[in-house]
Amino acid sequence: MSASELSRSLFKPLGEVVGSRHRCLILLAGEGREEQAAALFTEYANLRGEPTEILFAADSFEEDSSYARFKGWLEKFEGQVSVETLLYKNSEEILGLSFDGLVMDLAEQLRPNDLGRLVELVRGGGIIVLLTPKLEEWLRTVTRFRRRLLVPPYREEDLRDLFTRRLINTLKGKPGIWIFENGQLVEGKPYRSPPLESRMLSLPEDAEFPREIYRIALTQDQVEALKAFEEMLKPPKASVRRVLVLTANRGRGKSAVLGLGSAALLYRLGSKRKPFKIALTAPSFSNVRVVLDFAARGLKALGVNFEEVKVKGSTVALRCKLGIIDTVSPLNILRRKADLVLVDEAAGIPVPLLFKILRSFRKAVYSSTIHGYEGAGRGFGLRFMEALEKDKEVSLRRVELKTPIRYGEGDPVEAWLYDALLLNAEPAELTNQERLSLSPDHCIYISPNLEEWFLKQENMLRQFIGIYVLAHYRNRPDDVAILGEAPHHFARALITAEGKILASLHLCEEGSMPSEIIEEVASGGNPPGNVIPSCIAKNYVPYRYFAKLRGLRVVRIAVHPELRGRGLGLKALDELSREAEALGYDWVGAGFGATPELLRFWLRAGFFPVYISPARNLVSGEYSVLVVKPLTGKALKLTRVLNLEFRLKLLDSLHDTYFGMETELAQLLLRGVNMDYGHPLQLTKVQKAALASYVSGTLTYEAASAAIRSLVKTHFLSSGKPRLKLSPKVETALLAKVFQGRPWKSSALRSGIPASNIKTVLRETVGEVFLHYGGEEASKLLERV
Repeated sequence: MSASELSRSLFKPLGEVVGSRHRCLILLAGEGREEQAAALFTEYANLRGEPTEILFAADSFEEDSSYARFKGWLEKFEGQVSVETLLYKNSEEILGLSFDGLVMDLAEQLRPNDLGRLVELVRGGGIIVLLTPKLEEWLRTVTRFRRRLLVPPYREEDLRDLFTRRLINTLKGKPGIWIFENGQLVEGKPYRSPPLESRMLSLPEDAEFPREIYRIALTQDQVEALKAFEEMLKPPKASVRRVLVLTANRGRGKSAVLGLGSAALLYRLGSKRKPFKIALTAPSFSNVRVVLDFAARGLKALGVNFEEVKVKGSTVALRCKLGIIDTVSPLNILRRKADLVLVDEAAGIPVPLLFKILRSFRKAVYSSTIHGYEGAGRGFGLRFMEALEKDKEVSLRRVELKTPIRYGEGDPVEAWLYDALLLNAEPAELTNQERLSLSPDHCIYISPNLEEWFLKQENMLRQFIGIYVLAHYRNRPDDVAILGEAPHHFARALITAEGKILASLHLCEEGSMPSEIIEEVASGGNPPGNVIPSCIAKNYVPYRYFAKLRGLRVVRIAVHPELRGRGLGLKALDELSREAEALGYDWVGAGFGATPELLRFWLRAGFFPVYISPARNLVSGEYSVLVVKPLTGKALKLTRVLNLEFRLKLLDSLHDTYFGMETELAQLLLRGVNMDYGHPLQLTKVQKAALASYVSGTLTYEAASAAIRSLVKTHFLSSGKPRLKLSPKVETALLAKVFQGRPWKSSALRSGIPASNIKTVLRETVGEVFLHYGGEEASKLLERV
């Protein structure tokens, strides 16, 4: 059978895109879909009159796979089509490449992250083909992604299909989108794409970068961004840092600008005598690959010989006689010395770390995606950019790139993708009166019907997700699918009387774990789900049956960005706790990357720290902390024990595992919880005498340090009324000196106590602590010396 013998309606979309800068998307459902896809691409290549390169992405490429059938038909049709294959699990590795077409086999796997990532790789004039079972059957298909959402006691029939149903709905009635089922047209209408036009770029007459660099640019936006990059040629002023911020939607070429600008700076500022050092960081290695590729292209265009430094087959640095462009993880970037730092996809890095980078380097370039499969770009714009604009010690230049690189503006597939994955979700727009007057008393706590939100009340879903986009979370399309399809995930919100969402809570039911699974976890197993119960079962084996209690984990909580600091987050958690208690749950918990600000929030809300990761997150540089708020007597009893064990472990590890922890963070984790507990003081006679001598001044700190450690340990293990009230500064100084073993100067710096006073302050504090916990015996000892 030849391709032309198939239904002519199948080829209608091709006339729209060939010779255009726009793309089209075709969903082929049901029987014969691989044959139809092969016919489509054969006809497409014939219409183009040139070889066509496509990407076929799937969950597997076994002998009886969809790809095998597609390839067989393609060979029969004998078209000018070459195919590159990609497993979904490797989808990050192909970023930066471009194709004439894409086939995604969605019958066995539909992961929204992959959809957002791969659709953007298709050039203008190209076609995207989605292969699915019949649409009704597809809704019931348990893909690998959906299967991983199941945790006991839920079964396959408990899975929801809200994300998939909404995805199908977004395909209907859209220009440039066609749906065929069993070879018959179901949805689709003619769409007039703009003709292909060459882009004439205007290069700056006064450019300081070589014109060879500018000639590599593909859009006028990139030219303007490179011109702004020339600001980095100027030497930094004594008290002013030079900062360039590039923002764009995905696919606008900002990573390419970073690479080309880096090459030009090496060429202009580097020399054999004084090499120019550029440090490049990003949330993941896939982000920096494109930057290095374009830096290499720029250096080649300038005739600069360079060496590619590789690790495990991947380029991690470019080195030449003029200098180096070196990649480094966000966690380690502050330890590097560099003339310039580049931060790609800065929205994926926590704002506190972005500020540390700003303070550590005189010149910095930040790039960030506003909307794209990574999400989270707007939070970067709101919080970090506002601070930059107000900082008088920062010389700031901003450039936004708007023109797509691979396809034309107004591309219908991009419009569909942003809609389907909620990449352009926004929170409710507030009036001036609402901004000024809204408080927790004006909020209504709601338990929404997610089916209504996903399928009918689109505006509410967009508001809900939009708040996360503008918060500190790094949002991904997968998060929306989890909310819509996992049977144990649901939402809560604070809204105004008019229905505007002010706070979003994404929740997950955990606990009630069967004994056999608890034992599996305690023995080192890692079944999916149950983040908090599994962590406790693994790290506190004698108390592993905490996992049998029912709890709610707050997956994400965020407040409307214009209403932060007004107590709405605390109000939401208080309402949630009351609801959970009324419904018979034992606890509410959360996990997050710990910063002092965030930890204070959870402690104020009545949550107990019960776990901290032994290592920092490689991207954020933060430790992961789990907190729990008990709601029943049984949970309270267990949580108190867990918190005490947690504090004991942390205290005993501050000199080793957590030596690098910010002492302010340690003080917050150890400041005690809302319960009365006096830890018994265990000191030998010799230690008691040493403490008395230290307090009186006859022994040095160094001579009495072991006794001081035992005494102060009692303080940090006590809670409530039995615990002596000390200022955060003093507690921080005690932790820095006594438990982390830091020098006096470092302890003073971390605590904020003047270095000239810290020895006296600690001696006096130890006296207070000894009297408080040592009682009458301590008082008598101190009277004698």
